[in-house]
Amino acid sequence: MHLTPNRPARRQARLLARGPVFAFLTLVVCLPSAVLADVGCPMKVEVKQALAAPPAGWTAGLDKLPTEAAGASVFEGPPEEMADLVPDDSKDTADTRSDIWNLPQSDRGYWLVCHYASTTVTLARQLPATVTRCEAVYEKQLTFAGGAPVVRSVKCGPGGP
Repeated sequence: MHLTPNRPARRQARLLARGPVFAFLTLVVCLPSAVLADVGCPMKVEVKQALAAPPAGWTAGLDKLPTEAAGASVFEGPPEEMADLVPDDSKDTADTRSDIWNLPQSDRGYWLVCHYASTTVTLARQLPATVTRCEAVYEKQLTFAGGAPVVRSVKCGPGGP
């Protein structure tokens, strides 16, 4: 019986044979996307809310309001430590307003918290160390029921969204 090496092992050997610089560049290109890609809030979430117990004589119901992105916060350190950062800058166009956070190196790290309309549910995620800037873009003329702004985008990345 004759055994041949599997193709991935042969391909890896060919890559290494091209030299350490080529192998390093190949590794950098193949790093997990979470390390190199921008991070942003999901624009919509699905939630299941329930009333623990309706008051006597009342019946619980649910509105059909959207649970779309309605805001973002950036924290230095985990959000439960309450170190919510004030945006460093803002930009205005005819139809949008932007909040901008510039994030210098921090031993504590940074977290993005996404807020949603028609719910108290939030999503939080630690940002990769490569992230140095976050920007949240809001519609000027649109709000959700209750006054929450409509978010056009929330992106965090190295040097800019």
